[in-house]
Amino acid sequence: MLKVRPKLKVLIVDDSELNREMLGSMLGNEYEILEAENGAQAVEILREHISDLSLILLDVQMPQMDGLEVLIHMNQSHWIDSIPVVMISSETAPKFIERAYDLGATDYIARPYNTMIVRRRVANVILSFAKQRQLMEIITQQISKKEKDNRLMLSILSHIVEFRNGESGLHVLHINIITELLLRQLMLKTDCNKMTYEDITMISMASALHDIGKIAIPEEILNKPGRLTAEEFQIMQGHSMAGAEILMDLPIDRNEPLLKTAYEICRWHHERYDGSGYPDGLKGDAIPLSAQVVALADVYDALTSERCYKPAYSHDTAMKMIFDGQCGVFHPLLLECLRDIGDTLAQELLAQNTLETENAPKETSHITEQLQRYGLGATERLLQQRSYEQQRFRFLSDKTEEIFFNYSVESSILSFNKYGAERFNIESDLFHPLENEKLPKCADSNILDHILEKVRTATPLQPDFQVDVPLAVNQEIHWFRCLGHVIWTNENRKRHAGVLGKLINIDEKYIPATNSSVAAAKPSIESLINGIHAKKETDYCSISGIEARILLQYLKTVFDVVRLVDASQNCQVDINESGAPQCSDFHCYGIWNKDERCENCISAKCMSNKGSLTKFEFIDQNIYHVRATYVEVDGYPYSLEIIDQITEKTLLGGHGKDEIIKYITAYNHKLYVDILTGTYNRRYYEEQLRDMYHISAVAMLDMDHFKSINDTYGHPAGDRALRQVAVAIKNCVRKADYVVRFGGDEFLIVFREIPFHMLPKKLEAIRSCVKNVILPDYPQLQFSISIGGVYGPGKTSDLMNAADTLLYQAKREKAGVRIECLASDSLMNRKGNENENETI
Repeated sequence: MLKVRPKLKVLIVDDSELNREMLGSMLGNEYEILEAENGAQAVEILREHISDLSLILLDVQMPQMDGLEVLIHMNQSHWIDSIPVVMISSETAPKFIERAYDLGATDYIARPYNTMIVRRRVANVILSFAKQRQLMEIITQQISKKEKDNRLMLSILSHIVEFRNGESGLHVLHINIITELLLRQLMLKTDCNKMTYEDITMISMASALHDIGKIAIPEEILNKPGRLTAEEFQIMQGHSMAGAEILMDLPIDRNEPLLKTAYEICRWHHERYDGSGYPDGLKGDAIPLSAQVVALADVYDALTSERCYKPAYSHDTAMKMIFDGQCGVFHPLLLECLRDIGDTLAQELLAQNTLETENAPKETSHITEQLQRYGLGATERLLQQRSYEQQRFRFLSDKTEEIFFNYSVESSILSFNKYGAERFNIESDLFHPLENEKLPKCADSNILDHILEKVRTATPLQPDFQVDVPLAVNQEIHWFRCLGHVIWTNENRKRHAGVLGKLINIDEKYIPATNSSVAAAKPSIESLINGIHAKKETDYCSISGIEARILLQYLKTVFDVVRLVDASQNCQVDINESGAPQCSDFHCYGIWNKDERCENCISAKCMSNKGSLTKFEFIDQNIYHVRATYVEVDGYPYSLEIIDQITEKTLLGGHGKDEIIKYITAYNHKLYVDILTGTYNRRYYEEQLRDMYHISAVAMLDMDHFKSINDTYGHPAGDRALRQVAVAIKNCVRKADYVVRFGGDEFLIVFREIPFHMLPKKLEAIRSCVKNVILPDYPQLQFSISIGGVYGPGKTSDLMNAADTLLYQAKREKAGVRIECLASDSLMNRKGNENENETI
């Protein structure tokens, strides 16, 4: 029986029912038709059918959300990359058509419709996208296979050298990892080298061949356990030139970038920055960057690894020897990079060692098969070396009474060490985490979701996470602190390769032994804490007033400060004995010795997002860790704040308070501040502002004729203009407002609290300040901006989209400022009365 192929889905978005019926009748026999009468409905349908839509026919002019706004939303969600859009409209003005194409539309069909043309163009667009996806898949597979084959051959050749040299096969992997980390850090610190990610990948790959010349060194010298004589050392030094000559003798085009890079590394990775190295005595930047980086990586791994002539030194000892100049002189900037990655370097190598060890049997058989196929020998030695590494890791992890775990993404296998498997009563220490019959013995699926959330939010620069979870031990719930480290693939730093971690029992932090009233309420407390920590169907905890009172009393026995906050009223909430929440006279920001609402109110964001957030708060010389979680008490929204003071005893790594403050401040500045203008950047908007609700207004600003400034006077002048305009904008707003460089010459302002009657005055004042900006070197330049403003209520992203539409209306009509109010009269009046005496 023939299987009927399902029809491709086409979404028609038009506010006219007649137009939708007309297009549907044209296409209905060949496609499955979905319909939306406005942009808002279209976005909802997109969310539901994002994976199976083949095309969107999108009208331009519609109520609620027009077609251009839908395109903006699709760009922000990256849907435009996978779903083609054909605009359908009677609007034929070039500005609309050009704007649609700029936003990613594939085609534009004007009314009145011709049935044959509509069918043909719809079919062509769908076919074109299908071919494009197919070609991309083929190219991706070919590139992936070629890269995999290249890495395999490099790995085989480098392993031969390492086995002959009596060193661990991990040395090549370590050099690759350290080289990549150093280059990525160098890329962050300076752009003078104009390095790309492709350059980093190529240098890291070529580093595997750095010691290939040792194949020409006699084994009795190569593996001599004692000190080399002067003659033997001279022979050993010859391995760098020997490796370079081997590469140059290959029947390959010498201009191949990989070959050239490998040659540089082989020949000059023993040169030193002061000219004291060999074989050519190169000095300073005459030494290729690739060779300098591999040289530093080689020295670090040689110091921290066991050799036939020396034991392994600790990380701290190796760093001291390098920075004391005991291993030669290196580029000062590279030493800075090594210091920057020093805290995570040892962890990265340990994590990779573990992954290598876990995957050892598979890799051993694969590499052995390749060696046998090409007649390269050393198979027995490879097996022995791999077996030794695996046994050593197993021995160390199984002889400790700590719980270690390892999860590999490729194999989807979660493993515990022997003690962990016994503790959780797991029959096997290797199992698939989604096998239901085994999973409840150690945790439930909600807890796994909670940990996976931490994994998803980790980054290559911040791979570590911590979360407290309840796990079942002998059918009883115990609390554990999960310390995890996310491993990233070398091919793509955005992909998770696995997770390493350990579990520490912290029952004493959750079960106070002295408070009888709290102990009596233990069953309720356990359920409440499970509700706070475990992800539920509603994604938040909903409790009664009595339960909230018990929970607050319990948490106050553990943490320094615990309180409920109503961020919409800026007040701290008390709960009386009957369980009724009441807003106190105490302003929530008073605890931080502030006279006005916090600039970065964590509770306001939690109440907007119905989620959880953490931050650090600094008062004088004291540091406080603040955690806020959205909760509902008797159906009313609040933020549960838990505050701990950080003391010297709680700081890790021996750092003092000043160092921690400097680090956090520098990190936040680096993460969320635009380097050119000093305003917040796009990342801050996406992560902190996008889903906020408790705001008053949003404005989008765009510099007029900015492109002509760059074209006429150059980008340096354009950059100076952007900086000065940003300063003018920031000088016109309050600390509680947010100024974001949204992209290029566009800025976004989010007003926390502002009466409606002051918004037009504020936006005109900003235009006036920008108009008065003068660049001393370019006095002839005059600046102006166009502004679109929307007064709430609503979510930041929705108001921003509306403001963006008004901005382009203002630019088209040369109106300067366009403002729209979405608030009711009562809200406008209340906002105005509340802020009557406030200086805006």
